[in-house]
Amino acid sequence: MDMEIILHLGVSFVISLIFVPIIGRITKKLGIIAHINERTIHKGIISRTGGYAIYAAFLIAAAAFLKTDQQINAILIGGLVIFLTGFYDDIHDLSPKLKLLGQLIAALIVIIYGGISLKDLTLPFIPTNITYAISLIITLGWIVGITNAMNLIDGLDGLCAGISMITLMTISASSFIAGRGDIASLSMILVGAIGGFLVYNFHPAKIFMGDCGALFIGYMISVISLLGFGYETSTFFTLGAPIVVLAIPVADTLIAIIRRRVNHKQIDEADRGHLHHQLMFKLNLGQTKSVLILYLVTALFAIDSFIYERHPIRAVTLFIVLLILFELFVEVTDMISRKYKPVLTIANIFIKSDKLPKIKESAAFKKYLWRLTRGFGLFVVICIVITGIGSGVYYYHLESIKKKTVVYEKVNSPTTLMNQIYSEINKHTEVNNEQAKYVCAYFACDYYTLSNKGRNDIGGQAYFYKSRLSAFKNYAKKDYYKDANKYISSGKNKNIEVSSYRIISAQRSQVELSGLEGYRYYDIQLELTFKKKNPILGKEKITLTVTCINKDDKISVVSFDDDQSENNDVIES
Repeated sequence: MDMEIILHLGVSFVISLIFVPIIGRITKKLGIIAHINERTIHKGIISRTGGYAIYAAFLIAAAAFLKTDQQINAILIGGLVIFLTGFYDDIHDLSPKLKLLGQLIAALIVIIYGGISLKDLTLPFIPTNITYAISLIITLGWIVGITNAMNLIDGLDGLCAGISMITLMTISASSFIAGRGDIASLSMILVGAIGGFLVYNFHPAKIFMGDCGALFIGYMISVISLLGFGYETSTFFTLGAPIVVLAIPVADTLIAIIRRRVNHKQIDEADRGHLHHQLMFKLNLGQTKSVLILYLVTALFAIDSFIYERHPIRAVTLFIVLLILFELFVEVTDMISRKYKPVLTIANIFIKSDKLPKIKESAAFKKYLWRLTRGFGLFVVICIVITGIGSGVYYYHLESIKKKTVVYEKVNSPTTLMNQIYSEINKHTEVNNEQAKYVCAYFACDYYTLSNKGRNDIGGQAYFYKSRLSAFKNYAKKDYYKDANKYISSGKNKNIEVSSYRIISAQRSQVELSGLEGYRYYDIQLELTFKKKNPILGKEKITLTVTCINKDDKISVVSFDDDQSENNDVIES
């Protein structure tokens, strides 16, 4: 991870570190504190507005370092709505319905105004408009669900802050590796803001983040993951990695819903049956040990998401093992109910231990067992069907990629370097930022090389976006190719050739062509080295940024900037 992103982390951390105690003292005097009741486990008077410092530190660092565009603006506006919802709840205790309304408004802002959603979701045999509606519903549910999941695990000192930091660092690292510096930077700014708060929140906590912090963090994690999480796979699996990393809050939320339904309680009715409560009270581990164990489990799930990129089978195996261990924990601690012990009961058929639940032989129990077995059988059938559908969609997606694979044009008389780059393009058949790197490198080498050109030839045309090709050619004739014919006619073009190149960075671009909003754009920064000093540029090396678009399963260049002339913008007419 480069020093610029580390700087973003450090600045937000320091700001948060300074703000937290100041805000804590002010709000404690104002009486905004965590009240003690039958559900709380803290003692003393503790402010519950640490989230205010997290939000302020994030906002200041974001204003200093982030490049604003419509998506970033939508995220910041939605973040303000969710923060104010939580902050008001910390002071006046909002009803669950009003709190949900605030979350829905924040989610709709990023979906409608920011255009952030699973817009590339494709499902076989389903019309595009219906698929789009389904993707919006999933997006809305994802944002609201993760926002509340992070809020629900905020039950022990340092728990929510630590788990969210691990999650965001995983997102940032994955995004950086995939060339998504924008997501990496955004994530690390939030990590720093939370880190400064965690210094005061770890047991024994001097301040709590409150709903304003927990809701804001959950909202940000859900939205950042929708930006891509650094992965360029099918959107059908876009949320797979975040779900794995967020396994603890997601599972805890789902179990809480089931537990309350089983015990005939309202879904929004608070209790002491959460995962962290089981560790602390059932296993008597105390706050610090309970939190550290949950940190470790979250880290294991985070590692699993990394492994999946290179070793899917190993990752799936590890995930299943972790899920089985988690299921055993749920049954041992009676987390759902005292009767819910299916795995332990089945295991005892072979173990035959008096300490484990047994299958009883009474008529009543046999009837109950029959219902349970029938229900379990139905559950298995449903799982098989879902797995079959999922596999079908997955392989359909793979086949569609194969069918839509675009053959990139190989220009006449390519140089040795261009042949090497062309082979790399063909190796990376999936349309993503890896393929974009080599397409842009090929374009740049072709554009700046004259050794293989004839009179009036202009390099790079085959890789430029077709609707802007005329503007590109007009630009080239006035700039780099202005005196090209002179060098070609005199034979002085033989040494004007790119001999090597280096990819400096690759990340999502903030550029969008008018009428082509919503597609993926990339900024690829390159360093080109010529055989000899280029007489046109007056340099032996040049650095440039090439912007390209992923449209119709093809990477096409839309703009480039080599800082050699006053105007290199070839996007606008």
